[in-house]
Parts: sequence; structure tokens; C-alpha cells
Amino acid sequence: MKSIIKTCCLATLGTILPLAAQVSKTTETTESRRGADGSVTDTTTTTTTFNPEARTKVVTYFNEYKGNPHGLPPGYATRIQVKEIPSNWRTSRIEPGVVITEAQRSYLVAATPDLVKVLPAPGSGIRYYIAGSNVVAVDDAYKIVDSVQIPSIKYTEDEDKIEIESKEGNTTTKTKIDKDDGEIEVDKEKDE
Repeated sequence: MKSIIKTCCLATLGTILPLAAQVSKTTETTESRRGADGSVTDTTTTTTTFNPEARTKVVTYFNEYKGNPHGLPPGYATRIQVKEIPSNWRTSRIEPGVVITEAQRSYLVAATPDLVKVLPAPGSGIRYYIAGSNVVAVDDAYKIVDSVQIPSIKYTEDEDKIEIESKEGNTTTKTKIDKDDGEIEVDKEKDE
């Protein structure tokens, strides 16, 4: 009898675990406050987080665009103001709980419909954006609910330069052209 129960439990667990891996984690917190007049105010906060499978899907989605400017889908590189993006948005994950200031909101770019399809269904009031090298879930108060840093999205420090690298025999030539003033810098290195 015990082996039948164990078998049933394992079969049930084997069915539930794959389904749980596909769903994002949602946490709901209710906070009650009593006012001076005796009234009670309830505030409910719903938080959705990306599960490991969703994170993998998002990173895989952007891998397709590695060869595009900044590693972004077509048309997005022109919509992003690279020089104004906060430097920490370019290089690290934006931690949940960070509130996007009003001045920074213009640097958020709405997620493409194709990207939204690979993300978990957003909770009420949650929107998805590209913020620097991150895909972020943002609530109505512009607080980061969760984020995924995308390794294939790259922004260079000096966006106004074009760099060309060529090889001839055992010599590598790097040419940098400044878009603003047309200044050209050439470096030649012998390969060892």
C-alpha cells in the first residue's frame, strides 16, 4: 500500500513540477493601516518575478540580434539615447525595488510585441521595457518589479566613433573615425 501511495505522489509531483517551471512567481502582499479617525486602509501589492525559464527565453530572444547595432531588434537602436542612459543600466542588472525617476523614464523603451510574447503574462499595472541592457517589469509607480540583464546588448562608452579592424598578413590595423569632427586614428599591431 505504501508503495502505491509513493508512486501516486511521485506521478503527481512529476506532473506539477513542469507546470510550475513555466509560470512566473507572483507574490501578493496586503498591508493594513488604521487612520486617526478609526478608518482602515488596505493596500495590496502584487509582485511578478521572472522564473529561470522566462529569463532563458528573454536572453535567447536577444541572441538573435547580436549582429545588430547594440544587439537590439531592428529599429530599436535609433530609439535609444545611448549617451543619456544611466551608466549602471548599461553594465549591470537593475535591482528590483529601484524606482525609475521621472528624469530617467524617457530612457525606457517599450518592449516589442515579439518580446512580450516570450515574457510571463504581466500582472495588473505591470509593463515591460528595455532599460539599457536590461528587460524590466515596471509597476504603475515606476518601481522595478523584476529585471533580466541581457549579455548580448552592448553599449560602447564612446558612441560617436566608428572602429574598423582589418588584417593583412601578420599585421592588424585598427582605424577609429570620430563621427563629430572626422578625426582619424590608426593603430597598427604585429601579431605574434
